[in-house]
Amino acid sequence: MGRMLGAHDSSELDRPDLNKCPDCRCFFDGDNCPLCGKECPEEMRAGNRAKVKPQRRRSGDSGRVIFVSWYHSWWCIILALIFAPIIGIILLVTSPHKKSQKLAVVAIGVAWLLLSTFGFSLLSGIFDLFDKPVNTSLSREEYIAECDSVSVEDYYRHSERYEGDFLTASLIVKEKFTDWEQSKYNTYYLCSDTEGKYQILIRDCSQDEVSNYIAGDIIIIYGEGTDEKTVYDTEYAPISAPCINVAYIVIAD
Repeated sequence: MGRMLGAHDSSELDRPDLNKCPDCRCFFDGDNCPLCGKECPEEMRAGNRAKVKPQRRRSGDSGRVIFVSWYHSWWCIILALIFAPIIGIILLVTSPHKKSQKLAVVAIGVAWLLLSTFGFSLLSGIFDLFDKPVNTSLSREEYIAECDSVSVEDYYRHSERYEGDFLTASLIVKEKFTDWEQSKYNTYYLCSDTEGKYQILIRDCSQDEVSNYIAGDIIIIYGEGTDEKTVYDTEYAPISAPCINVAYIVIAD
């Protein structure tokens, strides 16, 4: 039957002086496999088999424990890249980490740099495209013609009735505010009636050339009613009042 010498996989050395069973992967010196009894085919007999290619060696650090200095640890490199980029780059280049890992960190860093430099401005611009607090489909003449007159007192007391309505009113500018929100429509004016008794806010969404108004200016506004708004003065004191989103402003003669 022959003497069995054991099974070998492709990673082990071949025995060119012995026959090999193609099914059981074992070597023997007879005609039949001692495990399955199958006769050894000619191409698997000693001297007829192709030489086994040597197994490719694994990477030099495979299976070994590598001690990394604290300044080459990922947490240290990332902190350095954030707060001291030049030092972080030096630590990254001189670290023993794999090249693929270094490239991944560089790619993430470049992506973050581009996003922080251009991305936020781009997102702000995209938001501005959708932030249309006033109707822009009407011409100036059509818009003004749609506006109904409302008194400051009536709007102050019952602003919820006028939400979404086209309105016009004569106001006196009291104070200017610039809101924190990322929008091109972030300028507000606190205004009052001619007697200074009732105060409302207007959000400057002017579709004309934007102008700066100062305290005491008498203006005629054309806009749309909205909900109450809170703004903050230079000392960060909150001021809340009913608000009108204004599309057109005219300084009264």
